[in-house]
Amino acid sequence: MVSETLSRATTALLGQDVDLAEQVIAGDQSIDERCDELTGLLKEGLTQASQDSEELEALVSILQMVPELERSADLAEHIARRTLQGLGGVITPESRGLIQSMSDVTIRMWQVATRAYQERSRDAGFQLSDADDQLDRLATQLVSQGAEGAEPRVAMDLALIARFYERLGDHAVNLARRVDAMAAPRRLSTARFFSQRPPRAGAKQAAGPQRRGLLKRLRSLHLMPTDDEFFELFQAAAANARDGADELSKLTASFSDVDAHCDSIRAIEHRGDQYTVEVLRRLDTSFITPYDREDIHALAEEHDDVVDHIYYAASLIQLAHLADPLPELSEQSKVLVAMTDELESLMGGLRSGSGARHRLERIEHLEREGDAIFRRSLGRLFSGEYEALKVIVWKDIVQAIEDSLNAVEDVSDVVESILVKNS
Repeated sequence: MVSETLSRATTALLGQDVDLAEQVIAGDQSIDERCDELTGLLKEGLTQASQDSEELEALVSILQMVPELERSADLAEHIARRTLQGLGGVITPESRGLIQSMSDVTIRMWQVATRAYQERSRDAGFQLSDADDQLDRLATQLVSQGAEGAEPRVAMDLALIARFYERLGDHAVNLARRVDAMAAPRRLSTARFFSQRPPRAGAKQAAGPQRRGLLKRLRSLHLMPTDDEFFELFQAAAANARDGADELSKLTASFSDVDAHCDSIRAIEHRGDQYTVEVLRRLDTSFITPYDREDIHALAEEHDDVVDHIYYAASLIQLAHLADPLPELSEQSKVLVAMTDELESLMGGLRSGSGARHRLERIEHLEREGDAIFRRSLGRLFSGEYEALKVIVWKDIVQAIEDSLNAVEDVSDVVESILVKNS
């Protein structure tokens, strides 16, 4: 209904169709009533005690979408109201073309968001990012055109029109992201973990429930010693990975001081190796550990992989003597910084598990964002814009950063398995 209303509002504005504009304005009441009805149904569902946690979360997510729908319909109504003021008859052909282009982009965005909800697709938010950027550029052009030669009143109306379409695009993006969150698998769910997570290759069989339960009780009673330095080492390893991601981000931002950044990353990689060795040494000498030994070993190895891939990407950049960075490279690095930020917070709360679910879901979302950037970079590389040799080098670099992103998610998967088994 929102996308159809927007289409009619644009047609009314550009065609100075007052009757159609009045229909759009009157129809807004119908959407408001539907939103009120939907809110009532959702509140009724939330009061039912029989709902499990996942169903309740879904209802809350949909409840959060209702204001987005209502406000978007109001924005379409505001566009239609400019028809009554005669705006469509006084704007330039260039402004008319920009408004039509903005309308076309926005309607497509809402159609994508609608399909995402129908299909519970998790990819629409990433698909809409480029369209939202395009919409922002068109809005800037429309405001500039109004400011250049239009009368003050017309210029103000054009600025408002640009803002209305821009906000409609933002609401479509918000809806797609809410669908993504609603469709995402619940982290720290026992059923999810044991049904979806395959055993690690070569890993020993985990301790049986009775043995784990006994050790847990002994630890809680302080009858058996545990080496709490593991927690400090894991937090230090996560902070080290964060330092590596930050250095790589600075390097990929401008490709200046390449040697200095690579030297810093080399030192960070060496420090990461020391943390890994210390964890494994302590694992060999500790009688009682806070978690299963295979999980501690996996955590150490995955942390090491994050920094190793960062170092490999930096080394390739240094060896290839590349002049201009690939545009997506900086985006990848920024996502890596955000993921390692979340990883550091996750490891800081590993002992208590506080805030773990939010961190796990954020890491998973960021990793998917990184996947989208990686696919976009491959599309650019194979578009014919670059020479074959440069394609090979760039592909290895973006793959190394993608591997580092995947390694961060691997750490989060191990943490999830630890928290589920010890809950």
